[in-house]
Amino acid sequence: MTSPSAAIPAAATRSDAARNRGRLLDAAAGLIAERGSDVDVREIARRAEVGMGTLYRHFPTKEALLDAALEHVFTSWADAATAALTGRPWDDLARFLGDALTRQTASPGLLDAYCQALPGQAGNTARQHCRQQVGPLIAELVRAAHASGELRPDLTAEDVSLLLVALGRIAPVVPEPAWRRILHVSLDGLRSSAATSMPAPARPPGDA
Repeated sequence: MTSPSAAIPAAATRSDAARNRGRLLDAAAGLIAERGSDVDVREIARRAEVGMGTLYRHFPTKEALLDAALEHVFTSWADAATAALTGRPWDDLARFLGDALTRQTASPGLLDAYCQALPGQAGNTARQHCRQQVGPLIAELVRAAHASGELRPDLTAEDVSLLLVALGRIAPVVPEPAWRRILHVSLDGLRSSAATSMPAPARPPGDA
Protein backbone atom coordinates (compact mmCIF):
# COMPACT_ATOMS: atom_id res chain seq x y z
CA MET A 1 0.00 0.00 0.00
CA THR A 2 1.30 3.44 -0.87
CA SER A 3 1.94 5.58 2.17
CA PRO A 4 0.40 9.09 2.40
CA SER A 5 3.88 10.60 2.31
CA ALA A 6 4.66 8.83 -0.98
CA ALA A 7 1.41 10.01 -2.53
CA ILE A 8 2.27 13.68 -2.07
CA PRO A 9 5.22 13.76 -4.51
CA ALA A 10 3.18 11.79 -7.07
CA ALA A 11 0.32 14.28 -6.80
CA ALA A 12 2.76 17.17 -7.07
CA THR A 13 4.28 15.58 -10.18
CA ARG A 14 0.85 15.21 -11.77
CA SER A 15 0.04 18.82 -10.89
CA ASP A 16 3.30 20.04 -12.43
CA ALA A 17 2.64 17.99 -15.56
CA ALA A 18 -0.88 19.38 -15.92
CA ARG A 19 0.39 22.91 -15.39
CA ASN A 20 3.14 22.48 -18.00
CA ARG A 21 0.69 21.01 -20.49
CA GLY A 22 -1.64 23.96 -19.96
CA ARG A 23 1.20 26.43 -20.44
CA LEU A 24 2.24 24.72 -23.66
CA LEU A 25 -1.33 24.81 -25.00
CA ASP A 26 -1.75 28.48 -24.06
CA ALA A 27 1.59 29.35 -25.66
CA ALA A 28 0.87 27.40 -28.83
CA ALA A 29 -2.66 28.81 -29.09
CA GLY A 30 -1.34 32.34 -28.64
CA LEU A 31 1.32 31.93 -31.31
CA ILE A 32 -1.14 30.32 -33.73
CA ALA A 33 -3.49 33.25 -33.18
CA GLU A 34 -0.67 35.70 -33.86
CA ARG A 35 1.06 33.99 -36.78
CA GLY A 36 -0.84 30.93 -37.92
CA SER A 37 0.20 27.30 -37.62
CA ASP A 38 3.63 27.79 -39.21
CA VAL A 39 5.30 28.37 -35.85
CA ASP A 40 8.50 26.85 -34.46
CA VAL A 41 8.03 24.53 -31.49
CA ARG A 42 11.16 26.01 -29.90
CA GLU A 43 9.40 29.35 -29.71
CA ILE A 44 6.36 27.68 -28.17
CA ALA A 45 8.59 26.12 -25.50
CA ARG A 46 10.24 29.49 -24.79
CA ARG A 47 6.91 31.25 -24.39
CA ALA A 48 5.63 28.45 -22.14
CA GLU A 49 8.90 28.66 -20.15
CA VAL A 50 9.53 24.93 -20.36
CA GLY A 51 12.31 22.89 -21.90
CA MET A 52 12.09 20.98 -25.14
CA GLY A 53 12.19 17.73 -23.20
CA THR A 54 9.04 18.75 -21.36
CA LEU A 55 7.37 19.73 -24.62
CA TYR A 56 8.10 16.39 -26.25
CA ARG A 57 7.00 14.42 -23.19
CA HIS A 58 3.55 15.93 -23.59
CA PHE A 59 3.48 16.21 -27.39
CA PRO A 60 5.82 13.81 -29.25
CA THR A 61 5.38 15.68 -32.55
CA LYS A 62 4.67 19.22 -33.67
CA GLU A 63 1.50 17.96 -35.31
CA ALA A 64 0.24 16.58 -32.00
CA LEU A 65 0.89 19.90 -30.27
CA LEU A 66 -0.78 21.96 -33.00
CA ASP A 67 -3.72 19.55 -33.07
CA ALA A 68 -4.31 20.03 -29.33
CA ALA A 69 -3.69 23.78 -29.57
CA LEU A 70 -6.21 24.25 -32.41
CA GLU A 71 -8.80 22.35 -30.40
CA HIS A 72 -7.99 24.66 -27.47
CA VAL A 73 -8.35 27.76 -29.68
CA PHE A 74 -11.69 26.78 -31.19
CA THR A 75 -13.10 25.50 -27.89
CA SER A 76 -12.21 28.77 -26.13
CA TRP A 77 -13.79 30.77 -28.95
CA ALA A 78 -16.99 28.71 -28.91
CA ASP A 79 -17.22 28.80 -25.10
CA ALA A 80 -16.85 32.59 -25.00
CA ALA A 81 -19.42 33.06 -27.78
CA THR A 82 -21.89 30.70 -26.13
CA ALA A 83 -21.53 32.47 -22.79
CA ALA A 84 -22.43 35.77 -24.51
CA LEU A 85 -25.74 34.53 -25.94
CA THR A 86 -28.81 36.47 -24.81
CA GLY A 87 -31.69 34.51 -26.34
CA ARG A 88 -32.43 37.29 -28.84
CA PRO A 89 -31.61 35.53 -32.14
CA TRP A 90 -30.80 38.48 -34.37
CA ASP A 91 -28.81 40.30 -31.68
CA ASP A 92 -26.92 37.09 -30.91
CA LEU A 93 -26.00 36.54 -34.56
CA ALA A 94 -24.89 40.15 -35.03
CA ARG A 95 -22.90 40.11 -31.79
CA PHE A 96 -21.23 36.82 -32.71
CA LEU A 97 -20.04 38.23 -36.04
CA GLY A 98 -18.81 41.46 -34.45
CA ASP A 99 -17.01 39.65 -31.63
CA ALA A 100 -15.50 37.14 -34.08
CA LEU A 101 -14.10 39.97 -36.21
CA THR A 102 -12.69 41.67 -33.13
CA ARG A 103 -11.01 38.40 -32.16
CA GLN A 104 -9.67 37.84 -35.67
CA THR A 105 -8.33 41.40 -35.89
CA ALA A 106 -6.44 40.97 -32.63
CA SER A 107 -5.27 37.47 -33.63
CA PRO A 108 -4.61 37.34 -37.39
CA GLY A 109 -3.52 33.70 -37.36
CA LEU A 110 -6.94 32.66 -36.10
CA LEU A 111 -8.48 33.59 -39.43
CA ASP A 112 -5.96 31.42 -41.27
CA ALA A 113 -6.87 28.48 -39.05
CA TYR A 114 -10.56 29.21 -39.57
CA CYS A 115 -10.12 29.39 -43.35
CA GLN A 116 -8.59 25.91 -43.27
CA ALA A 117 -11.87 24.71 -41.80
CA LEU A 118 -13.91 25.69 -44.87
CA PRO A 119 -15.08 22.98 -47.28
CA GLY A 120 -12.58 22.22 -49.99
CA GLN A 121 -9.64 23.70 -48.10
CA ALA A 122 -6.56 21.96 -46.74
CA GLY A 123 -6.08 21.48 -43.02
CA ASN A 124 -8.07 18.50 -41.79
CA THR A 125 -7.18 19.19 -38.15
CA ALA A 126 -8.52 22.73 -38.23
CA ARG A 127 -11.59 21.61 -40.15
CA GLN A 128 -12.34 18.86 -37.64
CA HIS A 129 -12.03 21.08 -34.58
CA CYS A 130 -13.92 24.00 -36.14
CA ARG A 131 -16.78 21.71 -37.13
CA GLN A 132 -16.89 20.25 -33.63
CA GLN A 133 -16.67 23.51 -31.68
CA VAL A 134 -17.57 26.58 -33.76
CA GLY A 135 -19.62 24.95 -36.52
CA PRO A 136 -22.52 23.85 -34.29
CA LEU A 137 -22.68 27.30 -32.71
CA ILE A 138 -22.98 29.04 -36.09
CA ALA A 139 -25.59 26.48 -37.16
CA GLU A 140 -27.61 27.14 -34.00
CA LEU A 141 -27.39 30.92 -34.45
CA VAL A 142 -28.66 30.56 -38.02
CA ARG A 143 -31.42 28.14 -36.96
CA ALA A 144 -32.65 30.49 -34.21
CA ALA A 145 -32.59 33.53 -36.50
CA HIS A 146 -34.54 31.59 -39.12
CA ALA A 147 -37.09 30.49 -36.50
CA SER A 148 -37.57 34.08 -35.37
CA GLY A 149 -38.19 35.14 -38.97
CA GLU A 150 -35.37 37.70 -38.88
CA LEU A 151 -32.83 35.94 -41.12
CA ARG A 152 -33.50 35.53 -44.83
CA PRO A 153 -34.57 31.93 -45.44
CA ASP A 154 -32.09 31.25 -48.25
CA LEU A 155 -29.08 31.81 -45.95
CA THR A 156 -27.19 28.80 -44.59
CA ALA A 157 -24.61 28.38 -41.85
CA GLU A 158 -21.97 27.94 -44.56
CA ASP A 159 -22.99 31.31 -46.05
CA VAL A 160 -22.44 32.95 -42.66
CA SER A 161 -19.05 31.25 -42.33
CA LEU A 162 -17.98 32.52 -45.75
CA LEU A 163 -19.16 36.04 -44.88
CA LEU A 164 -17.10 35.89 -41.70
CA VAL A 165 -14.00 34.95 -43.70
CA ALA A 166 -14.58 37.75 -46.21
CA LEU A 167 -15.05 40.37 -43.51
CA GLY A 168 -12.13 38.90 -41.60
CA ARG A 169 -9.86 39.74 -44.54
CA ILE A 170 -11.02 43.36 -44.45
CA ALA A 171 -11.07 44.03 -40.71
CA PRO A 172 -7.31 43.85 -39.98
CA VAL A 173 -6.40 46.38 -42.70
CA VAL A 174 -8.92 49.15 -42.02
CA PRO A 175 -9.85 51.15 -38.90
CA GLU A 176 -12.45 49.52 -36.66
CA PRO A 177 -15.22 52.04 -37.50
CA ALA A 178 -14.80 51.15 -41.18
CA TRP A 179 -15.16 47.38 -40.76
CA ARG A 180 -18.01 47.81 -38.30
CA ARG A 181 -19.83 49.90 -40.92
CA ILE A 182 -19.30 47.18 -43.54
CA LEU A 183 -20.55 44.60 -41.03
CA HIS A 184 -23.66 46.71 -40.42
CA VAL A 185 -24.35 46.93 -44.17
CA SER A 186 -23.79 43.18 -44.54
CA LEU A 187 -26.20 42.44 -41.69
CA ASP A 188 -28.86 44.49 -43.46
CA GLY A 189 -28.42 42.17 -46.43
CA LEU A 190 -28.96 39.13 -44.20
CA ARG A 191 -32.34 40.29 -42.91
CA SER A 192 -35.42 38.47 -44.13
CA SER A 193 -36.77 41.71 -45.60
CA ALA A 194 -33.81 41.79 -48.00
CA ALA A 195 -34.69 38.43 -49.53
CA THR A 196 -37.66 39.76 -51.50
CA SER A 197 -35.95 42.87 -52.84
CA MET A 198 -32.59 41.21 -53.41
CA PRO A 199 -32.92 37.47 -54.18
CA ALA A 200 -29.71 35.46 -53.85
CA PRO A 201 -28.22 33.98 -57.02
CA ALA A 202 -28.85 30.29 -57.55
CA ARG A 203 -26.31 27.97 -55.93
CA PRO A 204 -23.85 26.22 -58.28
CA PRO A 205 -24.75 22.60 -59.10
CA GLY A 206 -23.55 20.29 -56.35
CA ASP A 207 -22.99 23.11 -53.85
CA ALA A 208 -23.96 22.09 -50.31
